Amino acid sequence: MLKLFIDYDFKNWNEYIRIERGNKYHANSIKQAEKAYIKYTVKEKYKGKYPVTLTIRPHFQNKRRDLDNFRLKGLIDGLVAAGVLKNDNLKCINRINIEAVFDEKVGVEVEIKESEGKA
Repeated sequence: MLKLFIDYDFKNWNEYIRIERGNKYHANSIKQAEKAYIKYTVKEKYKGKYPVTLTIRPHFQNKRRDLDNFRLKGLIDGLVAAGVLKNDNLKCINRINIEAVFDEKVGVEVEIKESEGKA
C-alpha cells in the first residue's frame, strides 16, 4: 500500500467547465498544470500488484461543496506521469473510492492498494 498527500488546490468541475467555455486551451492548461505539479513533487512509486484500488480523499474546509464535483482526471494522469502508477486503464485501476475529509488543509490524500477479489 502507498499513501500520498498532494497539497494542490484542484479546480472542481464547475470551475473547470466555466473556464473551458471561455477558452478551451486554458482549460487544458489547467489539467497540464495539475499533472506537472504531481510529476515534479511526488517521488514515491507504487511497488505492489495490479490492479489497484484508489481511495481519494479530497480535503474540504466546509460542507458547501459537492463530493461529485471533485475532478480526478488531472490527479490520476499526474500519478501516471510521475511514475507512481503504470497506467490508468482498467488493467491497472479497477476501483476508485472518494471520501471527503473536513479540515483546514488544501489538497488530496491518495491511497493506492492492491484490489481484493477477482479483477
